[in-house]
Amino acid sequence: MRCMTVLFSVALVFLSGLLTACEEGSDISQGDTDTGSDTDTDTDSDSDSDSDSDTDSDSDTDTDSDTDGPIIMDCSSCPSLGVTVPNLICAIDLCDENVVDAYDYYSPSGAPLAGTAEGVAHFGTSPDLDPQLNDSYALMATGPCTGTDHSGGLTGLGGGSQPDPFSADGYDTFDVMEWSMTLTAPPGANGFEIKYVFFSAEYDEYVATVFNDKFYIFIEALSTNAGDRTVINFTECRDPGAYTDFVCDGATMNYCDDGEAYCYIAINTSLSECCWYDNCPDGPATTDISDTGYECANGQGQDSALKGSSTGWLYTQWAVQPNETFNIIFHIHDTSDHIYDSEVILDSFQFLGSVDPGTDVIE
Repeated sequence: MRCMTVLFSVALVFLSGLLTACEEGSDISQGDTDTGSDTDTDTDSDSDSDSDSDTDSDSDTDTDSDTDGPIIMDCSSCPSLGVTVPNLICAIDLCDENVVDAYDYYSPSGAPLAGTAEGVAHFGTSPDLDPQLNDSYALMATGPCTGTDHSGGLTGLGGGSQPDPFSADGYDTFDVMEWSMTLTAPPGANGFEIKYVFFSAEYDEYVATVFNDKFYIFIEALSTNAGDRTVINFTECRDPGAYTDFVCDGATMNYCDDGEAYCYIAINTSLSECCWYDNCPDGPATTDISDTGYECANGQGQDSALKGSSTGWLYTQWAVQPNETFNIIFHIHDTSDHIYDSEVILDSFQFLGSVDPGTDVIE
């Protein structure tokens, strides 16, 4: 289940160079933790939204600010299959050289990167996991991202541990992977959307425990929390009486309901598909994830640690300003131990004319 043999890590490179690197077959190798955090967030650029509304999807992207829908990019010549960071970017449909300013893939905990990310045509064999846009998507995992064994062994990938400043449980994280990009929103874009599926081998036996691997989407943008790193994908909790990640403080958080408890995307999100926990009061899993290695166990027992479940397809939308430059970071980690991997499919990153910020199920 190894998807990358060497880490290709580069920061502050334009997408044209990105495509050249891909053509030369550059792999992801060892991580450079410079994620381009010196983002230019000057939003006073001229937002000319009087474009001709063409949808030819080339670099003169349709930026008519009167359009609420997606600003389409032409990915027909963008090489999306492979293990380089350019492949990953193409795989999630970010194919405009005027949008991607810089990128990096690295492990803050010092874990080896080989095999943890890849642009692929499909994961598993079910049509339920077909790409949402075009013919590919990106995988990220806390272990090997392809294949069907996600138990993680006894030592996982290796490397050290890190505290999680966004968790109240006090447990360190392991096998931490981050993919960062510095993006500039096109004129007419008032936000973006990303679609994804979260999988974990920790379903269902570790619900409401400290073994709670997480997938965060971070944003660093002046228009969100004055540029402070903020998690933008969270939901109601699966079992709020047993586990929550945070309670919204309306005085400092303008993106959630004051006093409400929330959970990040993990086995404790309310959007997780149940296998058997608490007799599945909302019904059992409906997304077919055959041959991913994360299929539901028949029940709590000896084989349940080698199985799992998923969220099914979700989307997160978030607001940015037209022409705003910002950082987005996809982050996945194991919590409290190295073993029992978690993984995410990432697909269909699109800028939108209007957004309804939040995370929900794709019907």
